[in-house]
Amino acid sequence: MMALFSQTIQTLLAHRLRGFLAILAIVWGIISVLVLVALGEGFYQINMKSFSLLMNDTQVVFLGQSTTKEWKGRAAKRLIVPSEAEVRQIRNHPAIENISVIYSKRNASVTDSQGRSLPRNVTGIDDQFIELRNVKLSKGSRQVNHGDLVNHKRVALVSWQLADIGSLHIGSSLNINGIPFKVIGITKKNEDGISLGDVSQAMIPSTVFTDLWESEPDMLFISPVEGVSSWLLRKNILSFFANQQYFDPNDKDAMYMPDFGQEAAFFKKLLRGIQLFLGANGAMTLVVGSLGVANIMFLSVTERTREVGVRLAIGATPNNILGQFLIEGGILIACGTAIGIVFSYGIVMLLNMIGMPEWLGEPMITLDAIKISLGVTAVLALLAAYFPARRASNLLPVIALSARA
Repeated sequence: MMALFSQTIQTLLAHRLRGFLAILAIVWGIISVLVLVALGEGFYQINMKSFSLLMNDTQVVFLGQSTTKEWKGRAAKRLIVPSEAEVRQIRNHPAIENISVIYSKRNASVTDSQGRSLPRNVTGIDDQFIELRNVKLSKGSRQVNHGDLVNHKRVALVSWQLADIGSLHIGSSLNINGIPFKVIGITKKNEDGISLGDVSQAMIPSTVFTDLWESEPDMLFISPVEGVSSWLLRKNILSFFANQQYFDPNDKDAMYMPDFGQEAAFFKKLLRGIQLFLGANGAMTLVVGSLGVANIMFLSVTERTREVGVRLAIGATPNNILGQFLIEGGILIACGTAIGIVFSYGIVMLLNMIGMPEWLGEPMITLDAIKISLGVTAVLALLAAYFPARRASNLLPVIALSARA
């Protein structure tokens, strides 16, 4: 075996240009697969961050809907507007883990410290909002806490969009209805989850919000206890409020609870499909590279026909010939694969250093991508090397020796 391997190395060194071209074809194919899949992975990760709220168990409930069915003498088209005290009673339900109650105002007076107008969207939040809404805050920020709610503190979290518009930073102030509020936090850019309304907003403690405006809650975020499915959670929520507000438990229009899970699952499949498409394009390049290796191997067999004839004449078996050409093709593809992986990492690192558009994310090579590339390459390598090797092993010594040099 060692003698066969040694002969193969000598042959490759004797035909360096041919070997170089074969390796180059595989290198280019590996780079195409890994870099395209890395771009797809970056795109997938950055978009899945935006849909992180959809992928967890938190259920969004929009209040202020109307009933569509009559119920026990009560007319249809009644507006269901529970108070905060009524809403918070659901916290005692055995299927409910946590709840956040949200208020909103779309036409508030919001200005910076210089009196310049800012977007007029104000949200009243509690100390569970950040966790259930899955909001990420920038460095140095803090969330609204229990003390802020109890003491009616005039503090505000602002979205990064509002911070950009108003040149706001942590510690600066803005005026809401002419009252100054201190900015205690700014959401992290592009990582504040999906939008459930206008994102250019100021968020203040809900107790301060109700001091400014007489209002009922607009929205809830509700998380279930472990083991409760999203479908069962929605059923329990609807049943609870139907009991409390006296409407038909089967009237789903009375409490709007979108099933984001199905949408998120579809979007996840779509992103994976895009990544698969990119990988398939790279794989086509790898296939072309493998065909190049096969052509070079067939050319090698043709040029070395007399050499094969001599070896067969002095006692080499067809299996010896088959083994040598298989090892030769395997070495070429193994070298091309190794070099291609190294170059792919280098290219991805360079792309990250240069900086990609935010919507594309950071390209990353995953272990799964390498495994798939190696698997595809192994199959193509076997096919590319086997048929030329089999042709060489099937040559008859007399015919091989009579071939032109």
